[in-house]
Amino acid sequence: MNHLLSQYKEIASASLDSAKSLPFGAYINESVFNLEVEKIFHKEWIFVCAEQAMKNSGDYFAFDLAGESVVIIKGKDGALQAMSNNCRHRGTPLLDTGFGHIANNIVCPYHAWTYDDKGEFKGAPFPGKVKIKKEQHCLPQFKLETWFGLLFINLDKGAAPLADKLKGIEVYTSIYKPERFEMYTPGLTEFWDANWKLAMENALEGYHVFKVHKDTLETVGPSKLSYYVAGSSKWTITGGASENASGKLAKWFRGSYPEAYNHYQVIILPPSFVAILNYDSLSWIHVLPDGKGKSEICSGSLSPKSMFKEDKQSKAFTEAFFAEDKWICERVQKGMHSKLGLGGKLVEMELSVVDFHQYLSSRLFDTAVDDFFEDENAKRFKIE
Repeated sequence: MNHLLSQYKEIASASLDSAKSLPFGAYINESVFNLEVEKIFHKEWIFVCAEQAMKNSGDYFAFDLAGESVVIIKGKDGALQAMSNNCRHRGTPLLDTGFGHIANNIVCPYHAWTYDDKGEFKGAPFPGKVKIKKEQHCLPQFKLETWFGLLFINLDKGAAPLADKLKGIEVYTSIYKPERFEMYTPGLTEFWDANWKLAMENALEGYHVFKVHKDTLETVGPSKLSYYVAGSSKWTITGGASENASGKLAKWFRGSYPEAYNHYQVIILPPSFVAILNYDSLSWIHVLPDGKGKSEICSGSLSPKSMFKEDKQSKAFTEAFFAEDKWICERVQKGMHSKLGLGGKLVEMELSVVDFHQYLSSRLFDTAVDDFFEDENAKRFKIE
């Protein structure tokens, strides 16, 4: 185990000129996975869902965050609250996983211990002579912040604000005016037989698009037209030219517009969030671990009201490239069980993977990372 961790640390901390694939054992080892849960998923800002997915008081979203049952509820006062979804009595998950609605209070399905929409303990039936101190039995609260309608949670009470992590990113994203995006479209939720890191590495690089997505993504965002914009271990933006990003009618309505509107950005916020941003929408996938060899993959999108549409063609397109990604990730995961196989060099188109690896190394082993880097491609996204 110590040898595997030493390999992991050495390889993940490397710069592009000496960067290689992570050791295969890092994708299948239980102890490595437990370390990542402890030092990353229980300490970092993790994307959850779109704020617009919970419109009404009483709406909630319950999910599993690397073993922790968590729920976000929109209270009667309209504010969103993140809290534990485990009953303070004997730990029963309170609300069913996924999106739902509570009419009034949260009632445990086991012994009917009851909490309000802020997690305050209201009472328990038949306590007998036992006195239950209400203030000692409220649901633990978690940090919750939003960025352009996207909700992020942090289980660490001492965590720095989300803004610290995202500092500088709006220099590049503001040209698309993402504050316009208020219409939410739910996407897919799937479970893949692939380690979470493997699914993330696949999502954040465009090197594989020409091969794996020849008939889908390659037709709209070819690998050869992708490039690095700016980033470091905190966050990375890559970009690409869209061959048919908008129809003639949409372009006519826009009139004169920046050249950047013919391009898209891939925004990578480790550990688990990858988004595609262009003038028309913000679409994403996020990856949550479901054990050492499984991942939960969720998607969704936001768009302006003026461009909002739900069509079967777009849904079919998304399902097609999701199927392609699932196939290749599960295929690679099988290769990670090899005792004799060795990973090789990463190429220039995988610089975003290098950033991600350095993120892992810095969080797990407290290693130094490369300085922030901005490519000359960045200038097309900067507002003069």
